[in-house]
Amino acid sequence: MDTLGPLLVGGHASSAIVAGNYAGLWAVLHKSPGKTWGVEELADAADCKERWVREWVGVMASAGVITLNSDMTLSCRPDVAAGLIPSAEPLSFFTSLELTFDKEEKIGKCFKKNGPLGVPYSDFPNFQKWMEDWTKSRIVEENFPTGYFETVGGNLYMAAEKGLEVLEPGCGAGRHTFAVAKHFPNSTFTAFDIDAEQIEKNKIKCLELGLKNVTFLVADFCAMPQEWNGRFDYLMIYDCMHDLPHPAQAMAGLKRVLKDNALLTMMDINTTSDRPTQTKDSISAVLYNISLHHCMSVSLANGGVGLGACWGVELAVSMLKEAGWAENEIKVIKEQMHAIYVLTKGNGLQ
Repeated sequence: MDTLGPLLVGGHASSAIVAGNYAGLWAVLHKSPGKTWGVEELADAADCKERWVREWVGVMASAGVITLNSDMTLSCRPDVAAGLIPSAEPLSFFTSLELTFDKEEKIGKCFKKNGPLGVPYSDFPNFQKWMEDWTKSRIVEENFPTGYFETVGGNLYMAAEKGLEVLEPGCGAGRHTFAVAKHFPNSTFTAFDIDAEQIEKNKIKCLELGLKNVTFLVADFCAMPQEWNGRFDYLMIYDCMHDLPHPAQAMAGLKRVLKDNALLTMMDINTTSDRPTQTKDSISAVLYNISLHHCMSVSLANGGVGLGACWGVELAVSMLKEAGWAENEIKVIKEQMHAIYVLTKGNGLQ
């Protein structure tokens, strides 16, 4: 069990970490960093039953996530608790297990030569909520949109303040759209997704927020309307290109919908296309597993190519070049988790 034991422990501990989030335990631990708690005291602070918390503590202490002392007091390192509160990005990767745990039989059947192509998008009703929570955590941690726009450069921030015509494909729950639209009221935004139900929810939220500079539409990224040709100053894409059934078709339409002088940014997972090299980083198991269950699967289920989340910077740049972008029009900014592709058409933004 030298190899399998830690994996087994990690799997069960991850499940309990997610349960602790729903119980509000991590939020309580985070509010009092360094504090030593009694089990009943912690249960009361989180408005939980002591017996349930006691069993949960057994899981967390056994896995080394918290420290349990001989007198049944416990403590949690501040950095651990901080990473597991609802607004923290690490928690999103634990909650991603909720997308996978009930899909194993279906996924297993897809492996077989005579099995389904993939598990379709419709089988992931909680995906948009998970993406929304993950996006929210990034917005908080990265001071979005200010930090992101300043990182991109290319006069983006100042141009957006003056007023741009902006397009966001694959907007999902609209977290990025809402954040940018509120920050830059002089710019106008068109955001679309293939998920009609989510788009209706976005329209309602847009009215609640009183935003008059946003239009939400149902549309297909792989077949953007011809009437959009040459319309937009700025096109922003967040974490959706690798999910598409036909990403090459989507990329082929990027330049078409932009004005002669424009900017495009595409945020995606920062990996290398060299799989043996990528797998030397153990956290890649998380990325590959999310892809196995969702990203690759939904693409293949739709008759697509199944790029997967770890398609890599090298392949992405190669595909962009095939779509008509010259090497001097492409800049890649690599961050810890994400790569930002900054594409400049003509003279860019003035």
